[in-house]
Amino acid sequence: MAGVGIELLGVIAVGIGAAALLFALMHASRKAGLSLPRWLLPAGIGLAMIGYAIWNDYSWYGRAVARLPAQSQVLMVGQGSQPWAPWTYLAPVTLRFAALDPATVRAGEAGVRQAQIMLVERRGPTLVVPQDFDCGRGMIRPARGDWTEAAPDDPALAAVCREEGDDGRDSGDRG
Repeated sequence: MAGVGIELLGVIAVGIGAAALLFALMHASRKAGLSLPRWLLPAGIGLAMIGYAIWNDYSWYGRAVARLPAQSQVLMVGQGSQPWAPWTYLAPVTLRFAALDPATVRAGEAGVRQAQIMLVERRGPTLVVPQDFDCGRGMIRPARGDWTEAAPDDPALAAVCREEGDDGRDSGDRG
């Protein structure tokens, strides 16, 4: 079970915990002579479940980044809104990101460097995509793809080619 199934179990567990706590508090308040409205129990359970779902959505990115290898660098972050979570239209939630573990960067042939880019999605599997980087020409080639010119501010090219020289170009010292 992964993704949505685990999240659903978490929401149900929070609901059960909130129900137990609220039931105990309501019972104790009745013993103390206070009369709380009966709707308080289902309203409290619902609020606890929604609160947990919101916390889970907004804290996912930080928890996912914390699980990456030690020296990993986040390259890009994708945010968006979800129709089943209307609050995300006011404050978009992080849904995906791309990261690079510098330990995966290898020198290839003819000055080309190879790296494994991790594509992490909120409710999907993490994909590891090999890419080639020609630091001297500013070109990137995805696995089984063609060379394309990288944008001047491409974060993956900058991260992979950082060790090549101050300007991100191949210093010629490696072969």
